[in-house]
Amino acid sequence: MINKVYIEYLLLKEDKASLHQVLTLIQPRLLTFATSILKDESLAQDAVQDALMAIVKGLGKLKDHKKFHAWIYQITRNKCLDMIRKNQKYRNDSSIEANDELVASVKSEDQLDMMRAIKQLPHKQRNIIQLFYYDGFSILEIAEILQKPAGTIKSLLFDARNQLKQLFGEKL
Repeated sequence: MINKVYIEYLLLKEDKASLHQVLTLIQPRLLTFATSILKDESLAQDAVQDALMAIVKGLGKLKDHKKFHAWIYQITRNKCLDMIRKNQKYRNDSSIEANDELVASVKSEDQLDMMRAIKQLPHKQRNIIQLFYYDGFSILEIAEILQKPAGTIKSLLFDARNQLKQLFGEKL
């Protein structure tokens, strides 16, 4: 998980070296997030590149550094949605392949089973699980990123957990 406090510290330094370090830290997470939306790594890389440029350009307008993480994910999400609009063929909500980063971090058979179960969830629920458990965002931060009410996020998370319990119950 990204150390949010460390990134906020780097942002407060306001120098080029610190900004470069921040971008280096956030880029892999943004790529994972974008890939989960676009289902295509090369498109996700393009979206993240566009997002990083927008982040650098708009950083001076960000008044509260504590909102940085939600802000960057929101920008990345918007760039992904722009890509989807440009490429009609990517609107299909078919199941995504497991993220290489997550698969590489899997250490046990239970974790592999969990990854398979998460892949079976609907797209919205997969995104919520990714943001909540793997990226460490709170319900309110996810609501801000996805521009949905916190109650909707709680409901999606609750439904995702229940579906995962059912999927795991079938395998046991």
